[in-house]
Order: sequence, then C-alpha cells, then structure tokens
Amino acid sequence: MSPRLHLALTTATLALMFSANPAIARAPHKPVTADQAQIIDTVSTIFAAARTDDVAKFDSVIASDFTYMTEARDSMEIPS
Repeated sequence: MSPRLHLALTTATLALMFSANPAIARAPHKPVTADQAQIIDTVSTIFAAARTDDVAKFDSVIASDFTYMTEARDSMEIPS
C-alpha cells in the first residue's frame, strides 16, 4: 500500500471515528443560562475579532486593565 493511500485511509477512518454521533446530536440539551450566553457571545466576539484582525472590536470586549502576565502572576502564589 502506498504511503498516500495509507494516509488517505487513516484520515478517513479518523474523521469517521471523531465525527459527531447522530444519536448524541439529537439528544436534548440543557438550556443555556443568561451568564453562559454572555460568555459565549464574548468568546465568539474575541474569535471574530482575531479572525479579521479587528483590534477595536477585540478591545471592546476585554477589560481595559487586563494584562495577562499581571493576572497570571497574581493568581499564582509566588514568593517575592
């Protein structure tokens, strides 16, 4: 078997294995709370802004005083 055919068959097999199970997709889901909907909307906006390189949109949804390194350092208890 050629390497290309092997790769194609492996890719197709994995795609079928990891695709959504129709029985699970049709199962009833818990309703989303208002807080969860707001989080989903915020994360979706962040990804949409990143996809289009829209800095203004990105800045509109993150906290103005957020700095990743400061937040990360403060959340860890690192002795001074």
